[in-house]
Amino acid sequence: MGYWPPSRSIVVGTLLGGAIGDAMGAPFEGLWSDDIPSPESLVASFHEYHGYPSGQYTDDTQLTIATIQSIVENGDVVIPDIARSIAELWRHHSVIGPGGACTQAAERYLATGDHHDMGAPVGQAGNGTAMRTAPLGLWFGADRDSLVTAVADVSRLTHQDPRSVAGGVAIALAANLLVSEPTIDAADLCDALASSISDINAELSELIRALPNRMRSPDCRQFIAAAGQPSAEFAAPIISPFVIPTVLAALDCVLRYRDSWVDAVTAAVRLGGDVDTLGAIVGALAGAIHGDQAIPPNLRSGVQDSESIQALAVRYHLLIEKRSTGKISDG
Repeated sequence: MGYWPPSRSIVVGTLLGGAIGDAMGAPFEGLWSDDIPSPESLVASFHEYHGYPSGQYTDDTQLTIATIQSIVENGDVVIPDIARSIAELWRHHSVIGPGGACTQAAERYLATGDHHDMGAPVGQAGNGTAMRTAPLGLWFGADRDSLVTAVADVSRLTHQDPRSVAGGVAIALAANLLVSEPTIDAADLCDALASSISDINAELSELIRALPNRMRSPDCRQFIAAAGQPSAEFAAPIISPFVIPTVLAALDCVLRYRDSWVDAVTAAVRLGGDVDTLGAIVGALAGAIHGDQAIPPNLRSGVQDSESIQALAVRYHLLIEKRSTGKISDG
């Protein structure tokens, strides 16, 4: 295995990078690519988001933070407590831009107090799993069998559809692999992801395996936007909240622009559609490669709750380090 445990910068970059990508994309959710500003404009400052403060993130980051807070408080992945932590966002009416499936799951938990089968039923295959699992993937180190099992269980808290469960696992494992081997070949990465989720959902598994070859084709964007559907939903390619195109688009952006956090995230946001979620996933995965120092300073300081997110990431890093080595370093 390559470099492990990850540095503090990598863990901060994964959690904070996801929040920043989310906040970069939030003002443009649902827009076509042509209506989204240039990469230079996206990086220069956060754009206004429906009257929220500058740099406001959405439910993608809120659910991610709730998951990591639970791990930090318990010192481990405790599924019932992650369910509670997520549902508290709805109890306090603090969720920003929530998806229907996550809302349905949280409301069921609040009504029953039972996390078993709280997830939205099969047929609702949204990306509310993949949006929150990249930092979770850093918890498991080389124990990737445990990663698959635990992340699948965390994913089922909101979505029981196997496509959504597979998407959550794929993104968590992608973060884990990119941390341990940042230069991993695209085909090797996608083969590893495909193999890990093949028993959960064969369809997404095969689409991920095919991605590196499709990336060489000029119609790759059309392939991704229509993936997993009988026909393209729109005349022009756009990334919907459906988990399959979201996961494929995130992997495409990270692999295509592997050398630059900025290029990967701005490319994701400019695809159009559900770009807060896509920005969150790509921001986290690119942060797992490059660390927080690759993110422009104005974005690091300008995202909402920057200091508290970084403080949570530091606590999370210390636990990962202790779990990996049995001791805590000064850095």
